[in-house]
Amino acid sequence: MARKTSRVRYKKSSESDNLRRLYWILGILSFVTLFIIFFVIGDYGLYQIYMLNRQKKHLHRHIAELKVRQDSLQVEKSRLETDLEYIEKLARERYRMAKKGEKVFRVIERPQK
Repeated sequence: MARKTSRVRYKKSSESDNLRRLYWILGILSFVTLFIIFFVIGDYGLYQIYMLNRQKKHLHRHIAELKVRQDSLQVEKSRLETDLEYIEKLARERYRMAKKGEKVFRVIERPQK
C-alpha cells in the first residue's frame, strides 16, 4: 500500500495581496520615520529636550557661582567702607604704600638654577 504524504500547499498570493502588503509596510515605515523626525530629532524632540536640560543645569551652576561671588564682593565692599585696618592692609600689600617714617624693603629672590 502506498502511503500518502501530506503536502502543505501554499496558496500563491496574488499581486493585489502583495501590493496591499507593500502599502502596509510603506505606511508603517512612513509613520515610524515621521515619529522619529518629530519626537526624536525635531524642535520638541528628545535630543533637543536633553540639550536644553543640560544647558539649564549649566546655567544653574553658573548662577550659584555668581551668587557666591556677589556675596563675597558685598562682604569686601562693607569691609572697605568700615574697616580701616583692612584698608591699610590692602594699601600696604597691593600698592606698596607705607606710613610716614616707615621704610619699605623690597625682597628680590634669586632665580634657582
